[in-house]
Amino acid sequence: MLKKFSTEEININGVKSDKIMTQEDINSNVGMSSWIGKSYPETRDENVKILDDYLTLCETNNIRPIMFMVPVTEKYMAKFNKQLLEEFYLLVEQACQKHLTACFIDGWKLKDFTYDDFYNHGHLNVHGAAKFSAYLNDFIEELEFNYYKGENNFYNYMNYSIEELDFRNHFGA
Repeated sequence: MLKKFSTEEININGVKSDKIMTQEDINSNVGMSSWIGKSYPETRDENVKILDDYLTLCETNNIRPIMFMVPVTEKYMAKFNKQLLEEFYLLVEQACQKHLTACFIDGWKLKDFTYDDFYNHGHLNVHGAAKFSAYLNDFIEELEFNYYKGENNFYNYMNYSIEELDFRNHFGA
């Protein structure tokens, strides 16, 4: 069982991150890096190989890798290069098809994160981090449950809607 941390125990780079975005933050571009949506074709193939080598290493050592993207704000998603995002999803899908023990959780598709869950457009605050951690924990437990039932092809979870799992018990809904 994973340890549950209190708000006071969670710090990022030594700074409390329980800040909630203000309307001014929401209207600004705070947390949106200058590289958002930029293409780096000269390192693409090298990075794909690194991922493949990593997933192969995990398979060799009987480890099930779980890849994920953390949630970001809708404004962040809207500014991201759609072509690069589609290419990213395709590469992840190909990796999961080749390495059947690997799975991918797309935090960008989660719908129940609000600006109150973010420190800035690109980073969760302590409340959002705890919320996403609970999602990950439940997802991992669901994977383990299905694995022990004999369903060990985790590629099925590639496009699995994380909202379909019952997470309401974590947030009192």
